[in-house]
Amino acid sequence: MKLTNYQLFWLLFSMESGMTVMLVISPTFQAARQGSPLAALLAGGAALLATFVAAKLSLLYPNDTFVEYVPKIIGRWLGKTVVFAYLLLWIAVTGIVLREYGDFVHMALFDKTPLWVILLLMLLVIVYAVDGGIQIVGRCSEVIGPIIVFNVILFRLLSLKDLHVDRLLPLMPAGGLMPVLSGITPAASFMCESVMIVMLIAFVGNKRKTVASGLWGVGLAALVLLNTVMDTIMMLGSSVPAKLQYPVYSLSQYISVMEFVQNLDIFLVVGMSFTVFVKLGLYLFITSHGTAQLFRIKKRRRLLGIVAALVLAVALFPRNVDESQVNFPHFWKTVAYPVFLFGIPLLLWTIGSVRSRMNRADKPSAS
Repeated sequence: MKLTNYQLFWLLFSMESGMTVMLVISPTFQAARQGSPLAALLAGGAALLATFVAAKLSLLYPNDTFVEYVPKIIGRWLGKTVVFAYLLLWIAVTGIVLREYGDFVHMALFDKTPLWVILLLMLLVIVYAVDGGIQIVGRCSEVIGPIIVFNVILFRLLSLKDLHVDRLLPLMPAGGLMPVLSGITPAASFMCESVMIVMLIAFVGNKRKTVASGLWGVGLAALVLLNTVMDTIMMLGSSVPAKLQYPVYSLSQYISVMEFVQNLDIFLVVGMSFTVFVKLGLYLFITSHGTAQLFRIKKRRRLLGIVAALVLAVALFPRNVDESQVNFPHFWKTVAYPVFLFGIPLLLWTIGSVRSRMNRADKPSAS
């Protein structure tokens, strides 16, 4: 199973863009209001930093996955404990992402269809793709990524007549810098999921351009987020988006060109379904493959069905939208984001770099 740097670029861009744009616009405006564009810009910077740290960490052991090299850095038992915690987190977030997607599609298109049917059908498609290996998801992203870019450009062109540039000012809200800083967290916590690159670099053939590919993929997704936040504030102002559950979906229904080009929300739903497919495919792969490596199971496919069943159970567990889109995101922002997406990778990179330098220093003396 091999990935190209081109596929890695589109993988990271595709998995970052869809759910982030759909779910973080409202909480960003709730916190930052008029400073939301600045908050989105800084969130993109935080995501680039997290991606850089994760990529540099993986390149210390370029042929090993996260499951294999963490015990080499901090010891066998502690390393396996950290890896097991990450696997549990990845299973949980896969289930919640699936549920958030199901809630959106259920609301937008299929309100008469049982929710579990939407979740199960999407999961079966993803399992079928992941069963063929990570390269299948990578090839799909090469098609899906450009489609997303086309959709973004299309929406921007069709919404030009409704944009009020004066609504972008002032860039800094009346409350000063603190609202902007609090508005960074919702978007950054989603975009820093690019840290999953710690499980992907081992499958990339040419490691020399891996860091650049990862940063470009996340950077383009950050630009899409910034563009969406700017469009939102120019069309709806800074107060209305904070009151909407899916502001971008509302924008897609708002666009009308000569009363002929309308109902563009279907393009948004299809585009989001594509990005969720890539995101869940990546999570399902790294979780099943990582679990197989941790427990020394040679055939990853044996675990794929078990992991998929656990993901479906997690997706069905929340009783309502508040539990899936309020309670879990609160845990994600306050615990997973600072600890698992930033803290632990940075600590592992620091320890691994020191140990690598010590080993290189000991080699001449040993000879």
